Amino acid sequence: MATPKGFRAQQFPVNTTDNVHVYSDETHIWLQLRRDVPTEQDVGRSSFKVAICLTPGTAHKLGLELINIADRNKEKQKAKAAAGSKAGKGKAGSP
Repeated sequence: MATPKGFRAQQFPVNTTDNVHVYSDETHIWLQLRRDVPTEQDVGRSSFKVAICLTPGTAHKLGLELINIADRNKEKQKAKAAAGSKAGKGKAGSP
């Protein structure tokens, strides 16, 4: 899909079939979610495209929420990896 005239476009791949696209200009912020799955690849998983126009306030709140979730999950993963690392070292020294 072509970028609408006067809009800035950013694409964020999620996996091999899913993408988040952000289109913006001076007065609009569009968030578009896309899934492109060929029928021959998976007949049960449908392709789609959906878009919503966000107000600046909603876009800001959404961005902050995503940052907070990402930070929290990153810390949990670090703690889990550290705990696994310590457990592995303790087992290696056991008789």
